[in-house]
Amino acid sequence: MTETQQHLSMRTSSKPTVDHGLSKKSALIFAHDLPGPMSMKRLCDLGILIPLEGTTAFLNSDAETLYGRASIAACVVPTGAAACTLLATWIWSGGSFPKTIDIISRSHYRAPVHGHLIRVYNRNIPPDHLRRMGKLLVTSPIRTACDLACDNDSGDSQELLLVISDLLHRQHLTPSACLALLSSNSRWPGHAKGVKMFTEMKLDFDTLGNHV
Repeated sequence: MTETQQHLSMRTSSKPTVDHGLSKKSALIFAHDLPGPMSMKRLCDLGILIPLEGTTAFLNSDAETLYGRASIAACVVPTGAAACTLLATWIWSGGSFPKTIDIISRSHYRAPVHGHLIRVYNRNIPPDHLRRMGKLLVTSPIRTACDLACDNDSGDSQELLLVISDLLHRQHLTPSACLALLSSNSRWPGHAKGVKMFTEMKLDFDTLGNHV
């Protein structure tokens, strides 16, 4: 183990415990925490760290668990806001960190956070559509899937379909469950687009049970 890896191991030896609130120690790694100016790049090249920007990163091992991803997201989501759409999808499903920090909030944020623009959705959301992980609020898996399907800005339709399908499979959800949720919320922004997508998905989707 190199000096840089030893230094990183000592700094990150204590894992966040979500049941008692996410750890006060930041899940992010900063360049000034490491012993040399090239340490960040070296650890990213080795796949030990995943960069957010040139001087900030997080542990690849943290990104492999749900609570690890929640602790990372808690570092970039402003106080009082809730993670949603693509950021919520990453928390629930993993994969590559999204290009934007998607949140539900009544505030406006112009400055990037660790190199990522904040995309704000100003909307009312029922409390039962949210889940709490320590201090982090995040939309529930089924709410996240519906937001993605109804959101015109989430990406091209084929890529979006794959993202939503993966989320549903991982969380044991079905298009029918999503249609039921949308049916009870007819004023959902983008409602018609979401209904169309889930109706089409029902034709090819493997039925896993109607879990809400």
